[in-house]
Amino acid sequence: MENYLKEMLVTLADAGVEFVVGRGVACVLHGVERVTLDLDVAVQLNAPNLDRLIGAVERLNLQPRVPVSLADIGYPDFVRSMVTEKGALVFSLADFKNPLRHLDIFLSPSLSFERLSKGAKWFDIGDAKVRVASKELLIQIKNEITPLRPKDVLDVQELSRLIEEESR
Repeated sequence: MENYLKEMLVTLADAGVEFVVGRGVACVLHGVERVTLDLDVAVQLNAPNLDRLIGAVERLNLQPRVPVSLADIGYPDFVRSMVTEKGALVFSLADFKNPLRHLDIFLSPSLSFERLSKGAKWFDIGDAKVRVASKELLIQIKNEITPLRPKDVLDVQELSRLIEEESR
Protein backbone atom coordinates (compact mmCIF):
# COMPACT_ATOMS: atom_id res chain seq x y z
CA MET A 1 0.00 0.00 0.00
CA GLU A 2 1.25 3.47 -0.89
CA ASN A 3 2.70 5.63 1.89
CA TYR A 4 0.23 8.46 1.29
CA LEU A 5 -2.67 6.04 1.85
CA LYS A 6 -1.08 4.86 5.11
CA GLU A 7 -0.53 8.48 6.14
CA MET A 8 -4.20 9.32 5.57
CA LEU A 9 -5.40 6.22 7.46
CA VAL A 10 -3.08 6.84 10.41
CA THR A 11 -3.95 10.55 10.57
CA LEU A 12 -7.69 9.79 10.62
CA ALA A 13 -7.24 7.07 13.26
CA ASP A 14 -4.89 9.15 15.43
CA ALA A 15 -7.43 12.00 15.37
CA GLY A 16 -10.03 9.61 16.78
CA VAL A 17 -12.24 9.78 13.68
CA GLU A 18 -14.83 7.00 13.62
CA PHE A 19 -14.63 5.65 10.07
CA VAL A 20 -14.70 2.45 8.05
CA VAL A 21 -12.55 1.86 4.97
CA GLY A 22 -14.40 0.68 1.86
CA ARG A 23 -13.84 -0.08 -1.82
CA GLY A 24 -10.32 -0.48 -3.26
CA VAL A 25 -8.18 0.07 -0.17
CA ALA A 26 -10.44 -2.29 1.80
CA CYS A 27 -9.93 -4.96 -0.87
CA VAL A 28 -6.15 -4.46 -0.74
CA LEU A 29 -6.10 -4.71 3.07
CA HIS A 30 -8.03 -7.98 2.85
CA GLY A 31 -5.39 -9.39 0.47
CA VAL A 32 -6.62 -8.55 -3.02
CA GLU A 33 -3.71 -7.69 -5.29
CA ARG A 34 -4.80 -4.58 -7.19
CA VAL A 35 -3.88 -0.96 -7.69
CA THR A 36 -5.90 1.75 -5.99
CA LEU A 37 -5.08 5.41 -5.71
CA ASP A 38 -7.74 6.98 -3.51
CA LEU A 39 -9.07 6.27 -0.04
CA ASP A 40 -12.84 5.71 0.32
CA VAL A 41 -14.35 5.87 3.81
CA ALA A 42 -17.70 5.90 5.55
CA VAL A 43 -17.69 8.33 8.47
CA GLN A 44 -19.93 8.53 11.53
CA LEU A 45 -21.58 11.92 10.92
CA ASN A 46 -22.19 13.18 14.46
CA ALA A 47 -20.87 16.62 15.48
CA PRO A 48 -17.88 15.53 17.63
CA ASN A 49 -16.70 13.05 14.98
CA LEU A 50 -17.15 15.59 12.21
CA ASP A 51 -14.97 18.03 14.19
CA ARG A 52 -12.26 15.35 14.47
CA LEU A 53 -12.57 14.63 10.74
CA ILE A 54 -12.21 18.32 9.84
CA GLY A 55 -9.09 18.57 12.01
CA ALA A 56 -7.53 15.48 10.40
CA VAL A 57 -8.35 16.72 6.89
CA GLU A 58 -6.71 20.07 7.69
CA ARG A 59 -3.56 18.29 8.95
CA LEU A 60 -3.48 16.34 5.68
CA ASN A 61 -3.83 19.57 3.65
CA LEU A 62 -6.87 18.17 1.86
CA GLN A 63 -9.49 20.48 0.42
CA PRO A 64 -12.94 19.87 -1.04
CA ARG A 65 -12.95 19.33 -4.80
CA VAL A 66 -16.18 21.36 -4.97
CA PRO A 67 -16.81 24.80 -3.43
CA VAL A 68 -18.64 23.39 -0.41
CA SER A 69 -17.53 23.18 3.23
CA LEU A 70 -16.74 19.72 4.62
CA ALA A 71 -18.80 20.69 7.69
CA ASP A 72 -21.92 20.63 5.48
CA ILE A 73 -21.89 16.82 5.36
CA GLY A 74 -23.06 16.95 8.98
CA TYR A 75 -26.45 18.20 7.79
CA PRO A 76 -28.74 15.36 6.60
CA ASP A 77 -30.70 17.69 4.28
CA PHE A 78 -27.47 18.76 2.58
CA VAL A 79 -26.35 15.15 2.10
CA ARG A 80 -29.78 14.13 0.79
CA SER A 81 -29.71 17.03 -1.67
CA MET A 82 -26.20 16.16 -2.87
CA VAL A 83 -27.22 12.55 -3.47
CA THR A 84 -30.65 13.11 -5.03
CA GLU A 85 -30.16 16.38 -6.91
CA LYS A 86 -26.47 16.25 -7.81
CA GLY A 87 -26.07 12.47 -8.06
CA ALA A 88 -23.07 12.66 -5.71
CA LEU A 89 -22.13 9.37 -4.07
CA VAL A 90 -19.06 10.79 -2.30
CA PHE A 91 -17.68 14.05 -0.92
CA SER A 92 -14.21 14.31 -2.47
CA LEU A 93 -11.19 15.95 -0.88
CA ALA A 94 -7.80 16.31 -2.51
CA ASP A 95 -4.34 17.71 -1.96
CA PHE A 96 -4.04 20.01 -4.97
CA LYS A 97 -0.23 20.01 -4.66
CA ASN A 98 -0.15 16.20 -4.72
CA PRO A 99 -3.20 14.90 -6.62
CA LEU A 100 -2.52 11.28 -5.59
CA ARG A 101 -3.63 12.21 -2.07
CA HIS A 102 -7.38 11.90 -2.48
CA LEU A 103 -10.05 11.07 0.11
CA ASP A 104 -13.66 10.22 -0.74
CA ILE A 105 -16.27 10.25 2.02
CA PHE A 106 -19.35 8.20 1.19
CA LEU A 107 -22.62 10.14 1.06
CA SER A 108 -24.92 7.44 -0.31
CA PRO A 109 -27.12 5.74 2.32
CA SER A 110 -26.13 2.38 0.80
CA LEU A 111 -22.53 3.13 1.85
CA SER A 112 -23.28 4.50 5.32
CA PHE A 113 -21.04 4.15 8.36
CA GLU A 114 -23.73 2.05 10.03
CA ARG A 115 -23.83 -0.43 7.15
CA LEU A 116 -20.08 -0.67 6.58
CA SER A 117 -19.26 -1.01 10.28
CA LYS A 118 -21.40 -4.15 10.69
CA GLY A 119 -19.00 -7.07 10.65
CA ALA A 120 -16.04 -4.79 9.92
CA LYS A 121 -12.56 -6.07 10.75
CA TRP A 122 -9.81 -4.17 12.55
CA PHE A 123 -6.41 -3.86 10.89
CA ASP A 124 -3.13 -2.55 12.28
CA ILE A 125 -1.74 0.19 10.04
CA GLY A 126 1.49 1.38 11.56
CA ASP A 127 0.63 2.09 15.20
CA ALA A 128 -3.03 2.77 14.40
CA LYS A 129 -6.06 0.50 14.38
CA VAL A 130 -8.31 0.94 11.35
CA ARG A 131 -11.77 -0.53 10.76
CA VAL A 132 -12.29 -2.10 7.31
CA ALA A 133 -15.53 -3.30 5.73
CA SER A 134 -15.80 -7.10 5.71
CA LYS A 135 -15.01 -9.14 2.61
CA GLU A 136 -18.60 -10.35 2.49
CA LEU A 137 -20.01 -6.82 2.56
CA LEU A 138 -17.50 -5.62 -0.04
CA ILE A 139 -18.74 -8.38 -2.36
CA GLN A 140 -22.34 -7.38 -1.72
CA ILE A 141 -21.60 -3.68 -2.34
CA LYS A 142 -19.64 -4.39 -5.50
CA ASN A 143 -22.47 -6.57 -6.83
CA GLU A 144 -24.83 -3.59 -6.34
CA ILE A 145 -22.80 -1.43 -8.76
CA THR A 146 -24.51 -0.84 -12.09
CA PRO A 147 -22.92 -1.31 -14.48
CA LEU A 148 -20.42 -3.65 -12.86
CA ARG A 149 -16.94 -2.56 -13.91
CA PRO A 150 -14.25 -5.10 -14.88
CA LYS A 151 -12.18 -4.21 -11.78
CA ASP A 152 -15.22 -4.85 -9.57
CA VAL A 153 -15.76 -8.27 -11.16
CA LEU A 154 -12.11 -9.11 -10.43
CA ASP A 155 -12.44 -7.84 -6.84
CA VAL A 156 -15.54 -10.00 -6.26
CA GLN A 157 -13.77 -13.06 -7.66
CA GLU A 158 -10.67 -12.49 -5.54
CA LEU A 159 -12.58 -11.69 -2.33
CA SER A 160 -14.69 -14.84 -2.85
CA ARG A 161 -11.52 -16.89 -3.34
CA LEU A 162 -10.05 -15.46 -0.12
CA ILE A 163 -13.22 -16.30 1.82
CA GLU A 164 -13.17 -19.84 0.43
CA GLU A 165 -9.49 -20.28 1.38
CA GLU A 166 -10.19 -19.11 4.93
CA SER A 167 -13.04 -21.59 5.34
CA ARG A 168 -10.77 -24.56 4.62
